[in-house]
Amino acid sequence: MRAVALVLLLFFNAIISFGQVHKGFRWIGPNHSLFTLNVKTGILSEENLKQEQRDLGKLQGSELLQSELPGDFDIHTFYKADSLLITVPGTGLLYSLNTAKLKLTRLDQTFFRGYNFNASQFIRKDTLFSVGGDGFWQRHSTFTFYNPKTLEWDIYESKNANHRPSDDLFSAYSNEDDAFFSSYLSVDSAINDKKIPFLVFSFKQKEWKHMGNLSKELVEFAKRKYRSVWTGKYMILFSDLPASAIYLVDPFKNELYQYDSNKDHFFMLNAEQYSRNGYLYSRGLVSAGKRDKIHFDSLLVDDILKEAQLIGKVYESEVDLRFYGFAILFSILIVLTFLIYRKRQDKRNQLKLSEQELLVINQLLINHPNTKVSSSDLNHLLQLDNKSYDNQRQIRNRIIITINQKLYTYFDSRDLILRSSNNEDKRMMDYYINPEIKPKDLEKLKDFT
Repeated sequence: MRAVALVLLLFFNAIISFGQVHKGFRWIGPNHSLFTLNVKTGILSEENLKQEQRDLGKLQGSELLQSELPGDFDIHTFYKADSLLITVPGTGLLYSLNTAKLKLTRLDQTFFRGYNFNASQFIRKDTLFSVGGDGFWQRHSTFTFYNPKTLEWDIYESKNANHRPSDDLFSAYSNEDDAFFSSYLSVDSAINDKKIPFLVFSFKQKEWKHMGNLSKELVEFAKRKYRSVWTGKYMILFSDLPASAIYLVDPFKNELYQYDSNKDHFFMLNAEQYSRNGYLYSRGLVSAGKRDKIHFDSLLVDDILKEAQLIGKVYESEVDLRFYGFAILFSILIVLTFLIYRKRQDKRNQLKLSEQELLVINQLLINHPNTKVSSSDLNHLLQLDNKSYDNQRQIRNRIIITINQKLYTYFDSRDLILRSSNNEDKRMMDYYINPEIKPKDLEKLKDFT
């Protein structure tokens, strides 16, 4: 096997990448071999399509995994030429793997965990993004990116927010359109929601746009458990149930296709489907007498599309219906009154600050602009002195992020609170009011502090 020489990723050109999710520390390599890392022993092994398995050796740094990883986890892997990044959704953990040197290196220093299980993750222009997911008993569409300067996951700034949940089942990034689409098409939402919004985030405009509601065909299909594969242009949806329809979704042309597969083993339950270089692959085990045999097959995505039938749209636009509905049912005065009410209501909701958030803001305002507030001072203010270092950092980060999110639109799309490394102790952080915010704008805080 060609040795995989890995380097630190995050700044590179001409990205050739793909992402996939597997149970535990397992992933499929560029040559379709299955790589497995035994977390307990640190041994990395490879199994090719002939079921020939060999140990590559013990990884340096693997001893940290037993203390860092949760008991039950998945991973996302991203290749670029001979390089590999590994993320562990739900933890914020990010690793660089060098199999040539048998070395595993942790890249992040974040301790804020549990908020992005089942997040959609992708690389755009050298930057690793993570959108949505679930955790802390809630589903969300928080937009974050890995910042190599701070070694942490930071909020990606946008003009507006997506208030609908987002996960990796029906969302993906298109490099061609430089846009991310998202719709919460789960079994629960398909059964309970009459209308499921379809949204697109434009990186050029840094804005979410509501395109319409998903078609009845997709909502009906999602009422039973299904899986999905993103090819870079099409989202392929399929169920593990026999004789079920296979859909191809073109989210940016708004076209929905149905494909009737005659390959019994391709979309089987115990096979891993993934896309690469215009092909859809299926890799799994099938019973072959006394010994299971690896089933491996491929389909050209363009061939699937040729055999598929265009059956409708991915989503139905509501623009015309909304316009005529307002024209018939409401007068201009009622519409304006409603919009003003909604605007005020949204403002009230955004300004609901907790007692801890108010304490932090007031303390920072008292010290502004002469001095910064240290991590120790915030710990004392928030009564965190008796908690562990990790818990202290998690709580501080959560409060700061929440404050910045709530007040983001009130300060011309700027974060209110910034942080920097402490000059005396680089492990600690100092917090301060964003110096770009003018004093007259800070007066707005008096309305709710």
